Amino acid sequence: MANLVVEWLLYYIAYSLAGLTLKLGDDLLDELNRPNVAVVPLALSGVLFGLIMTLSEWDLVLLGAIVIGVLLSGKVNKPQFLVGFIMIGAMLLLVGVPAVSNGIDLFVLLLALLLAAIVDERGNDWADSGERPWISFFFYYRFTLKVAVILLSIIWPPFFSAAVGLWIFDTGYELAGLGVRRWTT
Repeated sequence: MANLVVEWLLYYIAYSLAGLTLKLGDDLLDELNRPNVAVVPLALSGVLFGLIMTLSEWDLVLLGAIVIGVLLSGKVNKPQFLVGFIMIGAMLLLVGVPAVSNGIDLFVLLLALLLAAIVDERGNDWADSGERPWISFFFYYRFTLKVAVILLSIIWPPFFSAAVGLWIFDTGYELAGLGVRRWTT
């Protein structure tokens, strides 16, 4: 029983650190203008993304959707991000891609997650205008994907642990952003 608790704790710590290191690397690039230093947290984030993606088909599809969504949105706009993608690929090659039980289900889930991520990205850009406070809040914190993962885990119950992982990932992401904002003011 204790081993199981430790495994779940490590699993969710990995999700949290993946979000935290991703945001730290992003803020080192965009807010602090420290591109050489940004490579370290972006590489660590890539390692964590890759390792998490090897754990289950559900983690693979969730983080795969995030990676694809970020690429499609054009948010990968600096060469330092490349180290993260290289590390994701290295981890998937070294550890191996998890077995997929139903490719059609995972593809449908991937499309649903991508759609939610695109809505979040577009909404986040709109939220910056601050026209409607509640809607701006919803999109600023990218709740479309967060709500979608919980709803999708009703259809695919084994996806629930990855859905919770997304919420923990975003918590780490937001904590890093808060820390950088406090440090720079």
